[in-house]
Amino acid sequence: MFLHQPNILTSLWSLFLAGALSGPTQLDRPKSVRARQQDLAASQSTACGAIIDDLNDGYAYHWASDAYACLTSVPFNDAVATRFIKYLNETLQFQSTLAYLKNPPTGYQQPAVDVLSELSKIQTDVTSRVYRNQYQFEIDVQHLLYRAHDAHLYLSGGITSAFSFLAPYSITAASSDGLSLPKVYLTSDVIESRDQGWTPSPIKTINNEDVVEYLTRLASLNAVGGIEPHADWNQLFYTPTLATLGAGSIWDSSVNFYPGDEIALTMENGTDYLDYWLALWNEPYATGPLTTGGDFYNYFVLGLLPASYNRSDGFFNPAYAPRKSSPPAATSRPQNSWRGVTNESYPDPDVWQEGLDVLADGIVSGYFLPDVDAAVLSIPSFGQSGYAIGNFSQAITDFIFNVTDANLTRVVIDLQQNTGGAVELAFSTFKRFFPDLEPFAGSRRRHHQLGNTIGEAYTAYFNGLTPEDAEYNDTLADEWVITPRLNAALDDNFTSWSEYSGPVQANGDSFSLTERYNLSSYTYSVALFDGWIPRGYTREAPLPWKERPFNVDDIVILTDAACSSTCALLVEMFTEAGVRTVTAGGRPTNGPIQAVGGNRGAVLYSADQIDSHIVRLSNPRFNVNDTILATLPQITETGYRDSGVLTSILAINLRDQVRPNDDVPLQFKYDAADCRVFYTLANVYNMSRLWRDTVTAAFDDPSLCVEDSTGYSNSSSNFTKSAPEPALVESYNVHLDLNEPDSVLIANDLDLSGGPQDSESRAFSYTIDNCSPNGGCGRFVNKQCEAVWLHDCRYLAGELYKTQRCVPYTGKKSNCPPGTTWQPENIHTWDSRLNTAKPAANGKSAGTSSGAGTTTGACQPNGNNRDLCETFCVTGREKACFN
Repeated sequence: MFLHQPNILTSLWSLFLAGALSGPTQLDRPKSVRARQQDLAASQSTACGAIIDDLNDGYAYHWASDAYACLTSVPFNDAVATRFIKYLNETLQFQSTLAYLKNPPTGYQQPAVDVLSELSKIQTDVTSRVYRNQYQFEIDVQHLLYRAHDAHLYLSGGITSAFSFLAPYSITAASSDGLSLPKVYLTSDVIESRDQGWTPSPIKTINNEDVVEYLTRLASLNAVGGIEPHADWNQLFYTPTLATLGAGSIWDSSVNFYPGDEIALTMENGTDYLDYWLALWNEPYATGPLTTGGDFYNYFVLGLLPASYNRSDGFFNPAYAPRKSSPPAATSRPQNSWRGVTNESYPDPDVWQEGLDVLADGIVSGYFLPDVDAAVLSIPSFGQSGYAIGNFSQAITDFIFNVTDANLTRVVIDLQQNTGGAVELAFSTFKRFFPDLEPFAGSRRRHHQLGNTIGEAYTAYFNGLTPEDAEYNDTLADEWVITPRLNAALDDNFTSWSEYSGPVQANGDSFSLTERYNLSSYTYSVALFDGWIPRGYTREAPLPWKERPFNVDDIVILTDAACSSTCALLVEMFTEAGVRTVTAGGRPTNGPIQAVGGNRGAVLYSADQIDSHIVRLSNPRFNVNDTILATLPQITETGYRDSGVLTSILAINLRDQVRPNDDVPLQFKYDAADCRVFYTLANVYNMSRLWRDTVTAAFDDPSLCVEDSTGYSNSSSNFTKSAPEPALVESYNVHLDLNEPDSVLIANDLDLSGGPQDSESRAFSYTIDNCSPNGGCGRFVNKQCEAVWLHDCRYLAGELYKTQRCVPYTGKKSNCPPGTTWQPENIHTWDSRLNTAKPAANGKSAGTSSGAGTTTGACQPNGNNRDLCETFCVTGREKACFN
């Protein structure tokens, strides 16, 4: 497949091997990408309709240039945009890091950004009629939020949610020997050369630009929440661990900003390739007929269904619809192993969580390396719900018992690609390794009027309840009830919201005091963790051992800088205990890298959650006077604020993680890994080799660490070097080609008053709702009524029970709201044959590929969804699920 001869212009479709999409059993095969038209991109006036026609013909992939022509044909309405900016500004007041983004401390590795000021500039551009189409406006908003480099600050909605851009093949960065700087390769070359014993040629240029410069810019613009360029860079490349999650890299699945039309590669050996960027239609459900840019505006911006939409036509659109097929042939793919889905990169495990599979709940696996006296605990995600939470912790216990029985003394905790999940699993995992320690896990939030109004009301309401009251357990761990939580300075409960809210002045802004979870309270833990009790924190849920199973000096954490959210909490607790870190990858430069390169905040919180709390303040039981109620944002008949632009999810980082007696959020601390290693051609698709290299570098031979990567500032006190100077001083800009669209598209002719739209016409949402009596989900096109597992609403302790809820389906994990976990259910793959009308200089063009695809699934509620659960209480029901 790799052409060992120079100066041949060909296509890399034949090389596409996105393992996350080609490894698992292929469940269905929609049609290929439609052939490229002779007139290149579709004309702007018909571009959107042509894409929907293709979708209805079974094509989920489209040419990026055609999708761009469609997106830039969507008209713009300044009144709707103004309402959206108002909604966004109100929500951003809850973002904890605004002051530090504006004025970051020394050591922060990304450029500063004044989020509220820049949002004001966008509003000025709206008022001045700068925007020629809706896409241009939404890109400015998205680019602003991406510049915060915070995965908890996230927006999905409007027309930018319709497509994801991607290349038709994967790329990999690796060093030839672990010491020389990494180069970029085709992933297919890396895998084939591993199996066949030849040396692949690196990529030299992309679109006639140096490959490192091109990819650095692409990564900086499109990476999600990387707090330094090293973390951004790593997100571009496909890895075996992504395959275990059914996910792809940015390059091959999730470029957010239109990257252009062509991808022209020149390899170091002189081979040239010419391919084209693609656009994936993101959602699996049917939209009804959408023909023009105006139709896209009505559907994606206003959430209005086409008049002729008919739910009886089916839930899935034709490109994603399950297809009847004969039973799959018998396969030798091992069960409870990642080996088959990762191109043989993972060995078979010695310990595994029940249901270890991409399309099942299992995620934890363990491996024994007796030749180096070590064992590996692989935790690529904390994204668990229902009984999988208990199975996860049981797998950790089984790992510890089996490793100690095998007399292995050293442990690698592999957190590659772990971007978070259920927070109780961080506490549960930590305690199993350090039963004698109590983690700090302190956090604080931004002090502002609306937040204080909510907190004062909810805390006062809770303080008036008794444990016998119906809403006591349901409110006990509410985010805005502070008195069950601990004042970190006093190690005692707060007495009121006013005591907690301070304010404390820091970096030109106001903050609360530092809070901690009261994990020693059994009742509080039950409420906080939806009935799952982390063992070792309360008398009622002890651990079966009291001694540490491993010496702290014999544990090392391996990351790839993707670690975020709950993963960041786990790393903070382990490093606080004295555990060292090794981090793989990063930009092709020597020097240090941070172990946690993703979000380090304490909690992601959504605009919908804020709205649900605002709604309740008007209830007389909260005793909020009319004067205060008049200051609250207006709630529409939907139960939410008017967002203007329909959003799937708008989330913020509500609380910072902070250390004792320290005002600076962990998000802005420079915490280098104790050792950095490069991925190599020998280990990037050979996990056994990577783990052994990690053991050697961490315990036996530190000379294997990347040059000048040790001794830098981190959470320990054993450092001699300060943080390096930032590699990027100013953010890259998004450049849109606005000369090609046919005309300026201002939607003055749309029937829009600038006020709230008809709530009954909303086409889709990503909240979880009750099913209708007939088992339907009403007007929402993206939801199906399904069986889910929930805890008892009134008594959060107790076994799960099965009930029915309307759950949203999506192809994007990030669309799932807080309180839910994305559960992949289908891997859709495509046999793709491209015929291009853009010939190469020598007249040669595309080949064939089987492998392009995407994963879809439902947002399943995490055990208890307090807004939806049923009350069917059993007297005296107090049994909890210990975790």
